[in-house]
Amino acid sequence: MSGSAAYRVSGPVPALFHEDPLFLGLCAAFDELLGPAVTALDCFAAYLDPWLAPGDFLGWLGALVGVDGGPGDQGEQPQRARVAGAVHAYRTRGTAAGLRAVVAAATCVPADQITVAESGAVTWSVTPGAAVSPPFDPVVTITVVVPVGRDPAVLAACARAAAEPALPLFSQLRIEMVES
Repeated sequence: MSGSAAYRVSGPVPALFHEDPLFLGLCAAFDELLGPAVTALDCFAAYLDPWLAPGDFLGWLGALVGVDGGPGDQGEQPQRARVAGAVHAYRTRGTAAGLRAVVAAATCVPADQITVAESGAVTWSVTPGAAVSPPFDPVVTITVVVPVGRDPAVLAACARAAAEPALPLFSQLRIEMVES
């Protein structure tokens, strides 16, 4: 019999069976077979935490939240940070703070040098297709202060590519570059 098991099959059976060597041998085999599965289930919460999950499980966890490592992955710790950040990114997706964060990450410009201006308005009408007053301005303007030595056209393309998927529904995007 193994010395330590997460769950012993022979534990909850009547004492009469504990005297049978064949039964104890079968239970020991089942303990050894089921032990890793029971341990994994007992630790399942740790598997879902990107900072505690085993390294070989991290790829699956990243795929679960839509973060893939890719071929240029710089190691396990950056991948853990991306997976952990995905939860926060989903919570702020479509908000001004979320847009600022994705543009900052894509352009490598500090978030305090990026401003997001949007109307923040919500309109509705009892009659579908009726005009609303005041008119709704669906334009989101992202202004990036371009660091010295960086190409504004490249930064604008990176900002647009990062912001468009995270843009609120039915909004239009305007990117402005301001030279510092």
